Amino acid sequence: MKKIEGSPKKLKQLLLNTKYSIHYYQREYMWQRKHIEELIDDLTSEFLENYEPGHDRQEVQDYSAYFMGSIVLAGRENAIIDGQQRLTSLTLLLMYLNNQLRANKQSYSMIEQMIFSEAYGTKSFNINVDDRSDCMNAIFNDQPFDTTNVGESVKNLYERYNDIIDVFPNDEITKKMLLHFCDWLAEKVLFIEIVATTEQDAHKIFITMNDRG
Repeated sequence: MKKIEGSPKKLKQLLLNTKYSIHYYQREYMWQRKHIEELIDDLTSEFLENYEPGHDRQEVQDYSAYFMGSIVLAGRENAIIDGQQRLTSLTLLLMYLNNQLRANKQSYSMIEQMIFSEAYGTKSFNINVDDRSDCMNAIFNDQPFDTTNVGESVKNLYERYNDIIDVFPNDEITKKMLLHFCDWLAEKVLFIEIVATTEQDAHKIFITMNDRG
């Protein structure tokens, strides 16, 4: 096995202007409503344990962090070998927050660059899977999307986004707190990024981690 590198990364560092690929033989996006419910509950509960009325955004830097485990990447293409479900779901959450901010006439400067990036005048999503683009565009623009005759991953994407709309606790994380929550999500949600030179090595790491915990 060639060189393997592991380093702690904030969600912002993982997603900001960084492209990832998911190979066709990799698992589909399979998360169900219960997974989204758990994710939203875990993240919002951790944030709310730290937040107090009157806090300004600078104070978020002193909030506790939330560790989301490791992700395994391979090669120059930044292929996601382990972590697709979490990174995709967090991207859906970022799109939900971005739509909420727009509706409130607020803005968070980095959030769009965590969702998509631009090269040669063309925008593409940072988790870049061709057959998901139409659905992701509809979600990003807060528009309805017809899931008739689409693949399982695309259908799950749209359904999970609508689950986020259902379960996000807007009564607890109010308009005044949204920017604080975005700061916390970007800066305080942490991963260990494991990068292998080859895809074969990345798969070995993934299998070893799953077999041995």
